[in-house]
Amino acid sequence: MPGSIYEVADKNLEDAKGYNMEAGIRGTAGNFRWDAGVFRLVYNNRLGNITFEEDSVFYILRTNIGNSVTHGAEMFENTGFQISRSLRCSFFTSTALFDARYHDAVVRVGNENRDIDGNKVESVPGLISRNGITLRYKTLSVSGLYSYTGETFADPLNTEKPSANGSVGIVPAYGLVDINASWRIAPHILVRFNLNNVADISYFTKRPSFYPGPGIWPSDGRNANISIGIKW
Repeated sequence: MPGSIYEVADKNLEDAKGYNMEAGIRGTAGNFRWDAGVFRLVYNNRLGNITFEEDSVFYILRTNIGNSVTHGAEMFENTGFQISRSLRCSFFTSTALFDARYHDAVVRVGNENRDIDGNKVESVPGLISRNGITLRYKTLSVSGLYSYTGETFADPLNTEKPSANGSVGIVPAYGLVDINASWRIAPHILVRFNLNNVADISYFTKRPSFYPGPGIWPSDGRNANISIGIKW
């Protein structure tokens, strides 16, 4: 429902619709497992706001603003080997590439409408990668994980320079290292330890415009936790 007399809902509003196409292949070769795929995601009739003028008064129209298309590729590989009778090592990588762009789309900027055809879709990074190594010695397991997320835009105009309130601008890329360990000290007792953001990286993932207020959403710094599980 419109929030004021200057906001109007399009009577001919169309339902958002689209489709997703995927193709992939997977296989194994000894201790090596892999899975690779590509996809195309089409999102038509996206909802948004445009402006129009009537009797020298500007109104905001809630309507279909255009379409977006996302192309991507995903890859997963995992392998492991025995170092000794009691020690085993394994590696994995999971990486995804994205190219999400607007097509035949416009958005409202003040009292004008801007063409955003070809612009990147906000909050969609070009690269997400998770890579890890695990060492297992008898009942002790220690894992290291490196996670990388590429930079994104906070708005469909692809604004690079942050605004005064921080609600638009680039969300920088960031990489994090986590360490996890588990130790079964008895048949029914398991101890777990997690150390997240080992390097205490300062980063954020979003630039909200509304609740809880314009600015950035800072993420957690270095933190750790330990837990004990008992199974009867």
